[in-house]
Amino acid sequence: MADCENNDVHLLSRIMCAEPVVGVAHLLGNLYAITEERSQVLVYTGHSPYDLINTIPVEGMIAVDIATSYAEVCVYVLDNGNGRVLRIDRTHKVNTFIHGLEHGRLLSMSVTSDGRIKIVQKNSRIVTYDKGGNVLGYRNVPIGSMLHAVEVAESALVACDETRIIVKIDGGNEVRTEGAIGCQYVDVTRTGDLIACDRSGHQVVMLSSETLQVIATLLTLDRDGIESPRHVRYVPENGLMLVSWMNFLDVYSFTQRATQGYLASPESDIRNQRIREANELGREITQSSAFLQLSKVPELDAIFRELQTQTQQLETPDTSAAVGKDNVFPNN
Repeated sequence: MADCENNDVHLLSRIMCAEPVVGVAHLLGNLYAITEERSQVLVYTGHSPYDLINTIPVEGMIAVDIATSYAEVCVYVLDNGNGRVLRIDRTHKVNTFIHGLEHGRLLSMSVTSDGRIKIVQKNSRIVTYDKGGNVLGYRNVPIGSMLHAVEVAESALVACDETRIIVKIDGGNEVRTEGAIGCQYVDVTRTGDLIACDRSGHQVVMLSSETLQVIATLLTLDRDGIESPRHVRYVPENGLMLVSWMNFLDVYSFTQRATQGYLASPESDIRNQRIREANELGREITQSSAFLQLSKVPELDAIFRELQTQTQQLETPDTSAAVGKDNVFPNN
């Protein structure tokens, strides 16, 4: 059983998509990802080599969140374009589970262990549905711009915005406020701790659900290269942590041995990643305005012509493992 006791995370794979990644969920060994532009759900294998194995089209969908229901063994997608919650079963069949929501006002959702769905709407309102899709209740949370909320215990709720995290009791009384970080999204680990995306701080942190104090900084821009993380998902069945940021979906594990097992990416993918990075760096250099200005200097012209030639001659990575526009960038 995986755990988070040492608070260290290990990158298993970095999947690059054609558009910014909104979020990801895990179900029965597969990853289900949503992006900003595509009206479809991308399905990847949840282990090496993290291939794109299916795309599920949904007409008019503007997906703003995605989550797994272990009680119903399905994935839910919050569709802000059509004002509904979609249900994807284990065979990838899609149907409308909840309809009649006010499109354009849906922000995020979370699913409890017993299958209840909590939807966060604009104006800091939470609507709760039972696992059959029936409304259980409404709650207005006194936060100016709530982005996400998740249940941490039977009587406690954690809600977050970009400047603070607040724990609410069912009666509506605020019991604790944490102002140290801004929070874009939050999830709960198997042990009950919180994992939060601090988008403006370019980091992912772990917090105590009791005190709301930061107990570990899991990812940072300088150390791990993540920028403006927007969605995090903890997978209780295997201890994976899935982080969405810009056009990337990162897969992490809290156990070192996972980097050598079936979850880890092969050496050939590591080689391809380095080639892609070198190609991209070469293109950025030769297309920059500074490069173009300096290349006009006669004394430097020969040097720059050689650099351009070297960039053009960089080896093209093997694309046999890539599918469509989406590539896997594994751990170095």
